[in-house]
Amino acid sequence: MAISERKHWKQLYAEVVATEICCGCSACIVACPHKVLELRDFDPVQMDFNSPFDNCVHGEDGCSLCAMACLRLGPALDIIEEAVAGRRRSPDQPEGTHRFMTLARATDERILGRGQDGGAVTALLAWALDTEELDGAVVAAPSDTVPWLDEPKLVRTSQELIETAGSRYTYCATPLGLTLAAQAKCKSVALVGVSCESTATRQLAAEKIKRPTRALKLVIGLMCCETFDYDAFMIGKIQQELGIDLDDVVKVNVKGKVIVTLRSGEDVVLPLKDARPYANEWCHHCPDFAAEHADLSCGGLGMEGWTMILVRSERGEDFLKRAIDAKVIELRDPQEEPEALRVMDRLARKQRERIDPFDPHANARWVDEQALLAAQQEAVAEAEAKAGA
Repeated sequence: MAISERKHWKQLYAEVVATEICCGCSACIVACPHKVLELRDFDPVQMDFNSPFDNCVHGEDGCSLCAMACLRLGPALDIIEEAVAGRRRSPDQPEGTHRFMTLARATDERILGRGQDGGAVTALLAWALDTEELDGAVVAAPSDTVPWLDEPKLVRTSQELIETAGSRYTYCATPLGLTLAAQAKCKSVALVGVSCESTATRQLAAEKIKRPTRALKLVIGLMCCETFDYDAFMIGKIQQELGIDLDDVVKVNVKGKVIVTLRSGEDVVLPLKDARPYANEWCHHCPDFAAEHADLSCGGLGMEGWTMILVRSERGEDFLKRAIDAKVIELRDPQEEPEALRVMDRLARKQRERIDPFDPHANARWVDEQALLAAQQEAVAEAEAKAGA
């Protein structure tokens, strides 16, 4: 093998996968032109029989697209945030830069009945599909074979979209659906994903990895603290420990507690502290609660029947205003929900603190290099003081 000086799968594996900070977003797999990476149990795996599991013959020959696509391996935040918001966020904006915010919910009763937290996201995308502004949307959809497990899906109609509505709170590598959109030769698609997936799509674009993002016109981010491990939470906790048949579950929601709604109408309530041990490990390394790199960032924030929308980009503002004019959503002033605003601020601040100053994505917490260097020096001094104690 030739020796490459550029970071590639070797470094991506050593610094991100092996250290368990990989979030399973699938950007490296989407980016790989040699199709030698696959996602297994939400970890990228080297499948090339000519390469060891922790290296890549293509990488040693100069290919670096997988590493370039990784949002944990030195993400291009200056480029990403300039493209989305025109500037990097300021340190006093833990939720990220935004133009304005609003509360919204769907006006269509069938969407209100199916969507999460008022169905605003579903309403926006259904309108765009019906008007042919979009010819596809990449979303997390319920598996056809495994109850309450999500899979990436490309939907082409509002009816298909409505059938996927709601949140399952288990992880789905939604960016994999961008390959479906490329194969279908879509020209205008939206992607709906949690915080890390919003950044993953921007990282692909920032590094000019064009094929998966060429048709991407809108990114809707979902505010997210953590997702649950499917086997541990849905199978182990819900089905086996609580004795609930997953086919009887019609809705899962998190409102300071986990609420599992059954077909009978009964709500089974779990304290959030009892569910947190089932969170995916990689979520503990995520700095972004509020999906700061989306065009529109959406979350329930403990409210009933309403979604908070943070409008971040010019494209997102234009899209939302035209949807409002079309009367597919109704609005309220966010100041009417002061507790939701407090929740957003608290969770956004807390999530930034998950990042260590020596993490490869530390620039997601410390906005400028001087602040990061100071944090690193402080961490070294603390470690030396403990060693000498």
